[in-house]
Amino acid sequence: MPPSLSASFRRLIAQKEQLASSADGRRHTRVVAILNGRGMLADGTEFDCKTENVSAGGMSILAPVRPAIGQRVVVYLELIGGLEGQVERLTPTGFAMTFNATVRKRDKIADQLTWLINRHLLGEEGSRQHERIKPKHIDYRLQVGSRAECDVRIIDVSRTGAALEAPMEPPIGARVVIGATRGTVVRTFQKGFAIEFARPIPMEDFDADLVL
Repeated sequence: MPPSLSASFRRLIAQKEQLASSADGRRHTRVVAILNGRGMLADGTEFDCKTENVSAGGMSILAPVRPAIGQRVVVYLELIGGLEGQVERLTPTGFAMTFNATVRKRDKIADQLTWLINRHLLGEEGSRQHERIKPKHIDYRLQVGSRAECDVRIIDVSRTGAALEAPMEPPIGARVVIGATRGTVVRTFQKGFAIEFARPIPMEDFDADLVL
C-alpha cells in the first residue's frame, strides 16, 4: 500500500475511534453533517427534517415540530438509514435527540460518519452509493399505483434504485412498490424499466442478501 494511502486509512481509523467513543466513554464526538431525512413522532406525526450535526450517540436536526422532551422519535436519514431515540432538548429551529442503539449499531453509525467525512478522499466510486449488484433474491411482485400488479425480476440494484425486467411498461413518474420498498419509475427500456427508491438502502443492508 502506498505511504500516502496508508496514512489516509490510519486517519480514517483514528477518526472512527473518536466518533465511536470519547475518553470518558459516555459522550460522542459530533460532526457537522447535512443530511436530509424524514421523521415520525410517537403520535404518528410525520415531518421532513435535516441534520445539523450527528454523532454515534445522537444528533441535532432542523424540523418544523416541537415534540416533548423525552418523546420517542424515529428518523430516517439519507445514506445512514433509520435511527430511533428520544428527544433530549429543543432548539430554536428543531430539536436534539439521543439514539437508542446497541454498541454494534453505534459502531456502524461511526463507520458511516467516517465515510461521510472522508468520501472526498475515498472517491464516490468507493461509497457504494451508485454501485450496482444483482442480489440473490430477484423475483418480486410489483404494485403500480393502487391496483395494477405484475411479476418482475431484478436486473440489478443500487442503493438508490433498481432496473427491472417486467411484462408491462408503467408511465414515467408512476409510484410503485416492490416487495416492501417504495419507488418511482424514472425511465423505461425494452422489456423493462428503472425505478428510484423513495429512500436509499442503508449501507449495512446493501449486499447480495438484500431483500427489498
